[in-house]
Amino acid sequence: MKCYTWTISQLRDLYKLRQLELNPPYQRRSVWKTKQRKLLVESVFNGVPIPALIVHKRYDKKRNKYVYDILDGKQRVETILHFIELIDIENEGDWEISLKNKSNQEKIIFSYSDLRKISFNNKNNNIAERFWKRELPVIEYDGEIFDFYGDILPAKEIFVRINSTGSSLKKNEIRHASHNVLFFKLGEELENRYKKLFVASWKIFTDSDVSRFIFHEFILELCTALFFERFTDKRSKLEELLVNHEWTIKEIQRIRSRFSLLIKWVKDILPEQYFSKTRFKNKSDFYSLFVVLNDFVNNGYITINKKDNRILGNTLLDFSKAVQLASLELKSYDIEGKYRKYDKELLRYIISTRQATDSLNNRQIRHDYLKSILKGFVLKKSDKKRVFSKDVKSILWLTILKRTKNPQCPNPLGNEKCKRDLIFTDAQVDHIHPWSKGGSTSFGNAQLICSSCNRHKSNH
Repeated sequence: MKCYTWTISQLRDLYKLRQLELNPPYQRRSVWKTKQRKLLVESVFNGVPIPALIVHKRYDKKRNKYVYDILDGKQRVETILHFIELIDIENEGDWEISLKNKSNQEKIIFSYSDLRKISFNNKNNNIAERFWKRELPVIEYDGEIFDFYGDILPAKEIFVRINSTGSSLKKNEIRHASHNVLFFKLGEELENRYKKLFVASWKIFTDSDVSRFIFHEFILELCTALFFERFTDKRSKLEELLVNHEWTIKEIQRIRSRFSLLIKWVKDILPEQYFSKTRFKNKSDFYSLFVVLNDFVNNGYITINKKDNRILGNTLLDFSKAVQLASLELKSYDIEGKYRKYDKELLRYIISTRQATDSLNNRQIRHDYLKSILKGFVLKKSDKKRVFSKDVKSILWLTILKRTKNPQCPNPLGNEKCKRDLIFTDAQVDHIHPWSKGGSTSFGNAQLICSSCNRHKSNH
């Protein structure tokens, strides 16, 4: 370890020579606000002590030179470089700095463009020259870093320990410090590719979520589910892949390919104008849909044309409306009481989205329910099913309740013994156009009729 200083002019030159790495994989993104940045620059001009920058010096073969990774002090370095107009920070323009001229105690306000003017510097005691010569303390680590027992400390651990005394890091930021480059790079690649889709189009995430790595972590969670081919506990399995798993290029390629296939399938099922009307703009619901669709692909199920995708999309829209309707009435978790008119499994799904949404148990509930209502509409060329999934009944029932409080049997064949009023426990799912005559087992060809009418149809 070495301790020394850099002048601001040296900092500027290192950046211009591409010897300053502000964004190593373990580093956080820009989190300072304008007020914090301006205060730092004013502190520089006023001679207020600045905390030491902590850097890791390494030789970069691609650049053929030594490079300094910023372990701690990114926000400070970034602020100075922005002030001297070498980098742009999103949503930040030029700053006007305010400080007192110590010779006459007058308050002066200036920007970097003023600092470059000879007349301004002559008037203010060569303030620019003193600015460029201002020294910043630096702590440099060179090569491997060892702990008290002689064990090598990974960059992740160094970063976490350093930042434990500053602005606290969230768990996802700590995970981001992983040195497992292949998996990290995959997450970064997918994040960049699908950021516009998830943020601007689907609105599952905000720009703030992106800046705090929440979106990045979610992408890695989806990749984790693809790796294990099932939904997982959010914490332990992701941590395992980030820290302990030795990745191969083949594994990365497989996940990348499947991820792209599933995102395309979601876009085909739910075009942008319909997506915002569904449950799946919520992170927990989208995660469950993503994993269910992956299950279908693994088992040979897939929609085979635009019509199938439209049917599947309409099913998800009706499901979302049914959940919204039931959610308005479900004020407690008493699903045995007055909520008996709803399908109990649907109510359990709603409850699973209200708290501990990432727990294995709640993910299991959502996974099983979504899979059961969709499986009947996800076609496999060699397997055309006659029987509707049992959960289609609850979706049809809630769709009817949106139109009327007194559901009636449509009595499709004029059955004299029709029960007229539909009751959930008695109602049965029926093909509008008979399956035996080519009718599809699809949501668009399904209706609820009373048990008497269903028996009557069977006799014709």
